[in-house]
Amino acid sequence: MIRFRDVSTRVKLTLAFGILLAAAVAMIVLVAFQLQAIGSAARQNSQSEQIIRLSHVAEKGLIRINSQMRGVLLTRNFNYLDTYREGVIQFVGSMASLSKLVDRPEQHVLIRQAVAANRNWRRDYGDHLIAMARTDSGRLAAIRILTEAGEKPRITYITRMVQALREIEERRMASRQRELNEALGNSSLVLATGGICLLTIALLMAWLLTALIARPVERLTGIVDRLTRQDFAAAVPADQRDRDDEVGRIARALDIFRLAGLENRRLEQEAAALRDSRTREAEDAAHRARDDAGRDRATIRIIGEGLAAIARGDLTFRLADGLSSDAAVLKDDYDAAVVQLSGLLRRVQATVAAVDRDANGIAAASGQLADRTVQQASAIGVVGDRLAQLTETIRQNTSGARRVEEVARSTRDSAERSRDTVAAAVTAMARIDSSSEQIGTITDLVRSIAEQTRLLALNAQMEAARAGSAGTGFAVVAKEVSVLAGRLRGATEQIGESLALARACAIEGVDLVGAASMKLGVILRDVGEVSMLVGEMAVAADRQARDVRDVDDRMRDIARFTERNAAMAGDATAICSTLVTGAHDLAGSLIQFRIDDAAVPA
Repeated sequence: MIRFRDVSTRVKLTLAFGILLAAAVAMIVLVAFQLQAIGSAARQNSQSEQIIRLSHVAEKGLIRINSQMRGVLLTRNFNYLDTYREGVIQFVGSMASLSKLVDRPEQHVLIRQAVAANRNWRRDYGDHLIAMARTDSGRLAAIRILTEAGEKPRITYITRMVQALREIEERRMASRQRELNEALGNSSLVLATGGICLLTIALLMAWLLTALIARPVERLTGIVDRLTRQDFAAAVPADQRDRDDEVGRIARALDIFRLAGLENRRLEQEAAALRDSRTREAEDAAHRARDDAGRDRATIRIIGEGLAAIARGDLTFRLADGLSSDAAVLKDDYDAAVVQLSGLLRRVQATVAAVDRDANGIAAASGQLADRTVQQASAIGVVGDRLAQLTETIRQNTSGARRVEEVARSTRDSAERSRDTVAAAVTAMARIDSSSEQIGTITDLVRSIAEQTRLLALNAQMEAARAGSAGTGFAVVAKEVSVLAGRLRGATEQIGESLALARACAIEGVDLVGAASMKLGVILRDVGEVSMLVGEMAVAADRQARDVRDVDDRMRDIARFTERNAAMAGDATAICSTLVTGAHDLAGSLIQFRIDDAAVPA
């Protein structure tokens, strides 16, 4: 089984940063998925807002149709028909647009029912009563039909259908808002968890790479320095020699180099001892000793030159010919050892260069990642500012809606008071009409008395005429009484005509006040509906403001997590810089050795 420390340095670095990159990609994919869900919910909410707006437009169209029809009936002013037709077009167009936007079967059923109910209402009441109102008698009959129909001509049941359609869409918006909040919470959780995981992985990889590469390379660099100073007592740790990666090969090569140095030192000591022994035996075998000594001196000199070259770090030096037959095999061993050591050092140089190049690349990538993360944090900050501005705008709209609701409520109160005043006026008109009837009765009685008085005066004149001269004075009195009775009769007739005219005016005033009362009732109902709609708009605006503030808080959390990711990317860059510095130091130590370009690694 291959251990992680035994794989090559390139594989270690690739695995380390591959794991780090995979974790970052996984986090980005999860965040992208959550952002896609947020975008989908936002688009669906926009469509729902359009449906709600169109439902309000349709409801206003119904109100315009009803109010303008009643205006025609009450005032016989057919200028209201233009607004009536505009209300019909407004309702029909809004319902057609809603039919294209909605996607629920029950919403389509409500739209079809509302359109059919409006069509039947206009056929039975709206268009029919307006056509009747073109004559005075027809207008009065239409008003009577409208009054006697009770609840039937009202459009409340149609507006309830439109409101039910709007309530379905509002519930869907609330459900999607909860999903949007959940997606934002999941995004924040993914960013927080991903940041912690990235930091943990980065610290773990840094510790692992430092333990498996940087520290062993640092220890081997110290051993190389000691060997360069011919301190062959510097032992290479056994756990480093047992590794199968580049560090293990370097450690084994340095151990071979150390053993070769010890062997050369032992050979020098043995040569010195042999030289002393040969000197002591020189007297017994002068000629043989002289020849042997000459060959030995040449061998020692050649071997000494080779060892001195190794001590200087010159691995291009080769032992010269001229060694004795016994020492010829030493030349081959020396050359083979130097060639193997040269190959090992060359591979070390290549590995160090690869580590330096890869570490530089990783440091550059980490720097770019940090820059992009900073840019992302800046963009998120701009989005947060825009959300704050949107929140302030919604707050201002909410305040305006509240003010409109207060004005509508005040208008409704004024209309209630005006309605009470009109009712009092109707009562006063009724009392005036009753008083006129009583005065008419009294006038008839006075007219009857005047007629009887005139007849009595005529009888008195006839009796005075029969009496002759004795009845002359009585005749004059009777004539005056007859004249007064005639004047009283004329005055009575004038009073009757004035009373009839006053009574007709009172009846007309009662009719006008009744019509005004009906108009005030319509205005009062419309103002109440407007007040209710404005209140609902204010509540919806408050809810939107809270939702936008919540989104702003979530975006600020995302900005903080992004800043932390940028800091972690900077830490990774610093670790890579440390690794590059260690590789440069090792490369500087290897420069001390001269390596034969023709050397082939064993």
